[in-house]
Amino acid sequence: MDEIVVALRRARTTRALVPLFLVSGATSLVYQTVWNRQLHLVFGTSTLAAATVLAAFMGGLAVGGALGARLVDRTARPLAVYGVLEIGIGLWALAFPWLLDAVQPAYIEVVRAADLDAAGRAGLQLAVVGVLLLPPTAAMGATLPLLARVAAARVADAGARIGALYAANTAGALLGTALAGFVLLPSIGLWATTAAVASANAVLGVVAIAIDRGSVPLDPAPPGPSPMPSPAAPAAVWAAGIAGFTGLVAEVAWFRVLSLNLGASTYAFTLMLLAFLGGIAAGGAVGGRWGDARLARGGLPAVLTAFAGTQAVVALTTVGALYLSTSLPTLYVVLFDAFRAVRDPATLWTVQWLVATLLLLPSTVAMGVAFPLAVRAAVGRPDAVGAAVGRVYAANTAGGVIGAALAGFVLLPTLGVRGTVALAVAGSLGAAGVALGGLRALGVSAVPPARAVGAVAAAIGGLWVAVPPVWDPLLVTAGMYKYVADLGEASAAGIEAFAKAPYRLLFYAEGPSTVVTAAQDKDSGNVWLANNGKVDASTTVDMPTQLLVSLLPLMVADQRNDVLLIGLASGISAGAITLVPDVDRLTVVELEPATARAARLFDAYNFGVLDDPRLTLVFDDGRNHVVRAPEASYDVIVSEPSNPWITGVSNLFTADFFRLAKARLRPGGVWGQWVQLYGMDDDDLRTLLGTFSDVFPYVEVWSAAEDADLVLLGSDRPLDVSVARVEALRAIPGVRAALDGIDMDTVGDVLAQRMMGTDAVRALSEGAPRNTDDNMRIEYRAPRNLHRGTTLDNSRLLDRHATLPLALVGEDALLWEDVAHGLWRREEETRAVEALVRSALLVDPEDPARAVRLDDAFRWWMLEVPVPPDRRPALEARFVREVVEPLLAAP
Repeated sequence: MDEIVVALRRARTTRALVPLFLVSGATSLVYQTVWNRQLHLVFGTSTLAAATVLAAFMGGLAVGGALGARLVDRTARPLAVYGVLEIGIGLWALAFPWLLDAVQPAYIEVVRAADLDAAGRAGLQLAVVGVLLLPPTAAMGATLPLLARVAAARVADAGARIGALYAANTAGALLGTALAGFVLLPSIGLWATTAAVASANAVLGVVAIAIDRGSVPLDPAPPGPSPMPSPAAPAAVWAAGIAGFTGLVAEVAWFRVLSLNLGASTYAFTLMLLAFLGGIAAGGAVGGRWGDARLARGGLPAVLTAFAGTQAVVALTTVGALYLSTSLPTLYVVLFDAFRAVRDPATLWTVQWLVATLLLLPSTVAMGVAFPLAVRAAVGRPDAVGAAVGRVYAANTAGGVIGAALAGFVLLPTLGVRGTVALAVAGSLGAAGVALGGLRALGVSAVPPARAVGAVAAAIGGLWVAVPPVWDPLLVTAGMYKYVADLGEASAAGIEAFAKAPYRLLFYAEGPSTVVTAAQDKDSGNVWLANNGKVDASTTVDMPTQLLVSLLPLMVADQRNDVLLIGLASGISAGAITLVPDVDRLTVVELEPATARAARLFDAYNFGVLDDPRLTLVFDDGRNHVVRAPEASYDVIVSEPSNPWITGVSNLFTADFFRLAKARLRPGGVWGQWVQLYGMDDDDLRTLLGTFSDVFPYVEVWSAAEDADLVLLGSDRPLDVSVARVEALRAIPGVRAALDGIDMDTVGDVLAQRMMGTDAVRALSEGAPRNTDDNMRIEYRAPRNLHRGTTLDNSRLLDRHATLPLALVGEDALLWEDVAHGLWRREEETRAVEALVRSALLVDPEDPARAVRLDDAFRWWMLEVPVPPDRRPALEARFVREVVEPLLAAP
């Protein structure tokens, strides 16, 4: 009877483990997301920095798994230990922001004092992040061996129970990913999310301890050396390590492919991870039961053979995904077109998830099946279950750390996506070979299954040689996630006509951070540069922005000796800075090294900036460079990164970053900031303007390009915008030629770009929420408007608050006329009419120029629509009453 009671109590305990571990997996992924964000704010988002964070996180998991393998089978109450660890994880998470703040000054001081290069900084970052993350991640890594020890007290069904735990934990990770990316972070921010999840950890821990108090203690392993593993354990552990390596290599490669098709928004990355984890969870749910069945029918040889089979399937499906990947732009366009009428962002997210799932599901399911099979092969006696799980988990995770690091730093930049995938395929086949090699330790011939794996390898190799996977640079970087709404036809032919046929490819490189493409329009000669398919520079429509974002802050700055520019792209903005002779030193921070090679194609447009001796080019994350820079380092800082809806780039548009960067300006220094008008709504625009004006006491807003871009100027002192400043800037020969090239031939043309000053900006942004590191408002809101035509609404909002430069122009009639024509060219009709009327009213009433200008102003007021003779008197009278007379009465 006692044995029956014990069995029932253990059964109840085991049933409680699955929901516990599901929630545990969810909290772990939320923490990974939150900690990644917090660490990237300090260490940057470069590939090197991201890899150090990932290596530290996964390395901690591996350490936890290894420690669990050594200790878990010696405890009689593993569930109580698990509960304590969960509570500890929650407490560490609450303390993490303060710990990070505490180590940041020391990190910065060491970097400055030692003058560390990128590799040195990466080593220091790995050490710092490793110390910060090791306790909680090691605790996370130990949880699976602990619960496996409870669940798999009987060896006979160890595979099924461990597989269920693994699947539950992965499903929880999927749930945590969705909650973090779509619910918690967008709605309550980083700190509140941390507090909520830490509370969940505390509840988990308390529940686990309570369940344990009602359970029967397990028999601990005897003291002395670790229990003897299964004879197949060495092969299983090594094969699991290789599988972890190839799985992360493939994941990095597929995320690169998917980012080209889905974009780099936070939602896109969340959906990619959901697709990846979904396959792993599904595979884990069936892998354990299959392992038990194989063991019952054929013993350990059958389990190892099954593992080898899953790796062959991973290889085959990975190759299939590579062939499919070139069709993803078409698939995305077709699905988008099917839901074009639906404005709900959730519908478009569904489209993105479907694309990611179609690419990843077959191979990830096979990967998920493989882990419980490896555990099933490694499990020996009943009191060694935890050790076996810990060893396999540690090896699999350690392999993943190495795979992720190599893929990002070495494989993608040198082999490209196709070469990286080929290596992952070879690795999967190698893992199969290692598993089959374990058959020898069992006294079984590996020849028949080895021949089957060899046949798979031969088939893959033959296919690759006979029909190599197509990789057309212009098509794979078509950027349909951004430009799909501009297509004339939602088909493969439509994509080719839009993204390939008009252009001649000049440059293509798969860098560590992005894929850089440059091409030339065959008809217009326009040369453009794109990152991950999104055009970030060109020699035609982007020229006004590329020039003015640099020249305007230099125009109003009193000192211009030391200048920092964030973002190289074509080099045109950097080159504009070198046109000003009193710039002594120019530092340009660029995230992607391949961009510098592509910028050589723009030497004829960027004023040869890459050969200018004043230039120092730094390959790093812009925010990380600013974090490390001493206070009062620069006279002028120009920030022209990519769009703020892109993850990582969004960190350069928060109030926290603006305050940090303002401290790097010398007293009276000027900050120049590019802001888009497209891809975000008017509330987002008000948020960005308000965030900027909260940090800088004195602000100017200038238009950089017609209905597209703004340049914000900020300083701690009043900005001296004057005719004399504009004239002095235009007096520089190189600057004058550059401005003439973008149709700013006069002082009035330049002044026409000014929209508003500090008071108007604050009135416009009053009541708008601010964008912070904690709430990440723009990063989560802007992608929702990516395919909405928001530019016109934003332009109208600005026009309603824009003011004429009355104090600047004064009573100079000719200058007012120039300003009016500049505004008219920018299609700011209302202000153009007012400026031209002001010009006319400053002329003597007897001067014929007055009548001419008033007649032109009337024609503009009518938007140049022909007026019937019989209606002209009435319309002229209305024009005088509504436009001319109020200006005559104005002071």
